[in-house]
Amino acid sequence: MAWYLTGRLRQERGQFQKAMEAYQRAAELDPTRPEIYRALVATAVELKQNDKAIQYALKAIELNPNDFLLLRMVGTYLAARPGRLPQAIDLLQRAANSPAVSKRSGFYVTLMRDLATFYLLLRQPEKAADCLEIVFDARIHPEKYDLDARTRNELAKDRASSFQRIGQTFVAAKRYQKAIEAFNRAVQERRGRTGTLSFDLAYAYFQTGNLDKALEHLQTYFDLQLQSKGRSAYELLAQILKKKGQADQLLPKLETLAKKDPQNATLAYFLAEQYVAANRLDDAEKLYQRTLAKSEDAAGYIGLATVYRKRKKPEQLLECLSKVLASEETARSHAAKIEAELRAIAEDAEVLDGLLGIGRKQLQNKTKPLSFAAAYVLGRLAAQAKRTDDVIRFFRFALAQRNPPQRMALLFEQFGEYLLDEKIYDEAAKVFRQAYDDPNLAPLRTYFAVRLSQALEMSEKTDEALRVIAEARKQRDTPQLELQQAWIYYHARRWDNAIKAFEEIVKKYESHEDQRIREIVRRCKLSLSNIYVEKGEIGKGEAILEKVLQENPDDPSVNNDLGYLWADQGKNLDRAEKMIRKALKAEPENAAYLDSMGWVLFKKGKFQEALQFLKKAAENSDRQDAVIWDHLGDCFEKLGQRDAAIDAWKKAIELAKTERHPDKKLIDRVKKKLARSSEGPSKEKTKKTEAAASPP
Repeated sequence: MAWYLTGRLRQERGQFQKAMEAYQRAAELDPTRPEIYRALVATAVELKQNDKAIQYALKAIELNPNDFLLLRMVGTYLAARPGRLPQAIDLLQRAANSPAVSKRSGFYVTLMRDLATFYLLLRQPEKAADCLEIVFDARIHPEKYDLDARTRNELAKDRASSFQRIGQTFVAAKRYQKAIEAFNRAVQERRGRTGTLSFDLAYAYFQTGNLDKALEHLQTYFDLQLQSKGRSAYELLAQILKKKGQADQLLPKLETLAKKDPQNATLAYFLAEQYVAANRLDDAEKLYQRTLAKSEDAAGYIGLATVYRKRKKPEQLLECLSKVLASEETARSHAAKIEAELRAIAEDAEVLDGLLGIGRKQLQNKTKPLSFAAAYVLGRLAAQAKRTDDVIRFFRFALAQRNPPQRMALLFEQFGEYLLDEKIYDEAAKVFRQAYDDPNLAPLRTYFAVRLSQALEMSEKTDEALRVIAEARKQRDTPQLELQQAWIYYHARRWDNAIKAFEEIVKKYESHEDQRIREIVRRCKLSLSNIYVEKGEIGKGEAILEKVLQENPDDPSVNNDLGYLWADQGKNLDRAEKMIRKALKAEPENAAYLDSMGWVLFKKGKFQEALQFLKKAAENSDRQDAVIWDHLGDCFEKLGQRDAAIDAWKKAIELAKTERHPDKKLIDRVKKKLARSSEGPSKEKTKKTEAAASPP
């Protein structure tokens, strides 16, 4: 206790470093007293040693779990730190649940407000709404709570606890009646924005099925000639009219609104889209051109591009697309619409041929050369249609034009990624090497080192890939580069090197606070498990997965991997099925999870049910997997479909032989199945032969 008192004395004198030393000595002598760690928190804050302050605070909380003030302080601090929001919420929730906290206090109500904000950041509107139910009740029934004037005033002025924000959160949580009540309170209070409140009310009433009220409030929004809700307002109008059975009134209604609000480009473009949908292409083209003449806008050019695509006018179409993609910021902000239009063009062979033909001619035109934007869009289109020669032609031309580094980086990425997907690994390596060596892209050197090493490893140039990573690590070592080195060893099946590299990463970063680094650690553990399974040390592989599952019971990939291992050995089948179903619920189209589900059902003798999952796994697999086809063949055999089984097994062998490291055990196993099946005619053929031999 003497050291603690010494620390207090030094702290009062402003001798914070000496105070900390005294408190640390006190903690060594008696590590069970929370007030010592609280004092250490205060001195660490004064010394601007925030990480130490958090460390001491967490120890104090461990000793006194009901210290709600410290729980809130640490939680609020951690909420602002990268990757620490889930931990922050846990601490704040513990503060809220402390028996020492009155559920009627201002402390509790404002804590619920803060928790709601953090839950919204994690996109958990249900939990946010639960918190705001309390804040809402406190605001409309303050007499039920112990709120002083300052707290009531704070809640009224704070946007996070405003009636409009509360209502919007209720909408996100699909509590529409509550939302309407909150929005109406905002209207009465006159603190929300009248126009947006009208829209919010319209949307909430629409969701409750009160279409007349919805239309009434939406009209209020339109009458104010606001644009704050953008397209959403006109999309809501279309939905309301459709539900009322008045979809034919949409165009006349939009035309009336457009006449009253001629400067509203968003409305004009939405109306033009409806013209396109109604095949009134002349009206659409005129409206787009008229609106674009007032102010050029990417949304307008994308819409006009749709018109020119439908009219088979490739020259005008290329001009529109080039204008959209001339600005990187514009291209990024309209990415979804651009992608949709590019897909539509790629599916129209006539238009695509016309565009690419124009592009090839312009490549030869010295007086009017192809612009960077045009070359880029043509390369993107060629990539959509898998026309590799044109992809290389146009992307190479675009790379020769100097552009801002961020734009060049995107081009290198998309070009290299396409070549990787098409398994043109040497060309991909050349592209990524060019990016890696570009001095203008120095800030992205680590990223392109990873991509270059990936392409080299896929080209079976393992040692060169390792040299690239070693060189990059000398300049700036990062966990990503360490992981990439381990992956190269893993992919090259240099198991001992891979095990050593993965284990070093786990040891180095397992306690790291950054969620992204912890994800790298998780991936390393899964890779280690896979290596041990490949080496035949299945027990070691299982043990790693079981430990990871304890740390995160809901992790889909771990549930799948461990469930599959058990299924493959024919053990723990009921639990394995539950785990794999959990993984499938998270990712219903994942081919690996579908295969696992089929395999565990196969092992349980449910062959017909298993077949559906295995068929879907074979269809969904981007990278055709020999194991899936082997499983499918086994299932066909059990169901007496020998011809289908033979076809599936042949496919499995064909795929296995194309692998860089063919699985000899799998190939031998499947060959034995084929040999066994070829000993006699299939049931299907026997039935057909018997039918043919029968008299008419």
